[in-house]
Amino acid sequence: MAPSSSGMGTLSLSIADTPVDGATSVVVTFTGVEVQPAGMDGDHQDNMGMSGMGDDGDDNDDDDGSGNTKPLEFDFQTPRQIDLMQQQGGSSAAILNGVSLPAGHYAWIRLKVDPSQSTITLSDGSVHPLTIPSGDESGLKLVHGFTVAVGGAVDFTIDFDLRRSIVLANGKYILKPVLRIMDGLDTGRIHGTVTNTLMIGTLAITDPTCMPAAYIYAGDNAAPVDINTTSPVQPVTTATVKLDDDSGQYVYTAGFLASGDYTVALTCAAADNPATVDALSFTATKNATVASGMTTEVDFP
Repeated sequence: MAPSSSGMGTLSLSIADTPVDGATSVVVTFTGVEVQPAGMDGDHQDNMGMSGMGDDGDDNDDDDGSGNTKPLEFDFQTPRQIDLMQQQGGSSAAILNGVSLPAGHYAWIRLKVDPSQSTITLSDGSVHPLTIPSGDESGLKLVHGFTVAVGGAVDFTIDFDLRRSIVLANGKYILKPVLRIMDGLDTGRIHGTVTNTLMIGTLAITDPTCMPAAYIYAGDNAAPVDINTTSPVQPVTTATVKLDDDSGQYVYTAGFLASGDYTVALTCAAADNPATVDALSFTATKNATVASGMTTEVDFP
């Protein structure tokens, strides 16, 4: 069903973040959103994927089932600067809030960005430009088919996985986005407390070189591995394990997880280079079941 003017629905869209170590701020400037109505053949259905820009920066070459229909454009009167590092652990920043659009099938969503106004701030306080290849031309596109029912509402959250997305090359910080899109109406989260005496391999969690993180994998009893480009098993998301000054213990929260079963393990993420296979030490794993709208507690005492 192509979008119809006879009925309307609403779309809400928010931005969240999976953190990266060594940075205190990652600001991306958004200038608008495009939503592509699907073609008449319905090929887009069950076509779910995620990407940044195509290799050639030309989204028109993608086989996304959109036919020749033009995208709906929602341009912001004032660009939205969002610090992705502040959108962690279940927090998010709305960029579309209940906008009206014709009911029907849609093929993809594109985030329009302004790379010239996007920056990364490192732990030493230095601020650097954030290069987004072809960002000002083709934006950040997510091929994710969805349907808006007459009188219905859809609510998506797009998670930027910064651990995998930020690359330092030739002295430049480059955002090659790894994106995850979730139905905001059907997600839960995992939260946990971690003892301050925990050992991760040979490192204490309190060791300043550790940078502890929780890695979340799909399914029960997954064997944890580092973030890399070759392993078929990769974390769905990660969460920084932070010291709670009030309790003296450590805590973490992994938000926007689809309902289902997961495996949780802790590691010292400072040594995890997403471009290489790294021999990380992990804690013993724990299984967790996430339900929509609920918080599942997974502690490491």
